[in-house]
Amino acid sequence: ITHTALQVAFIDTLVAVLAGLVIFPAVFSVGIEPTAGPSLVFVTLPAIFNTLPLSMVWSTIFFLLLVIAALTSTISLHEVLTVYVQEEWRLSRRAAAWIVTGACIVLGAAASLSLGGKSFFDLLDFVTANIMLPAGGFFICIFTGWVLDRRFMPAELTNHGALRLHLWPLLGMLLRWVCPVVILL
Repeated sequence: ITHTALQVAFIDTLVAVLAGLVIFPAVFSVGIEPTAGPSLVFVTLPAIFNTLPLSMVWSTIFFLLLVIAALTSTISLHEVLTVYVQEEWRLSRRAAAWIVTGACIVLGAAASLSLGGKSFFDLLDFVTANIMLPAGGFFICIFTGWVLDRRFMPAELTNHGALRLHLWPLLGMLLRWVCPVVILL
């Protein structure tokens, strides 16, 4: 898990930096504000693609890759809700998956149809980015640092002693004291 986590963190950071090196110069070259938020993807980038030769090809490739990225992220989040609904309401997996899918379709349609001005889309973006993500990180730190059995994390991170991990005391201290305070700030 440690090796995979380091790989994912490195590759994710590398892709984000490379995307920034491509997107921000392109945004500045056409005189558009980079602080456009979510509309940067749906308004600004299509305007940039229109200035390129073969704009339809680049737009199609970009939005197909965006759909793939969104779907792969959605699958992991969908699974969490599906299992919760299945266990909490004692439903079959199929019924729980359909309920979660239906709720996602309704929320997604409402968000996509509300674009323009202050919208439901902007509200969802604000709530998830500014409230849910920090709250999730905060409560994960509290749960992992204070509630979870102290032997569980070192056992999981070292594959029950098969791998060496000398930083566990530092990680435990960060999860208990530093990270929650930093997230709150």
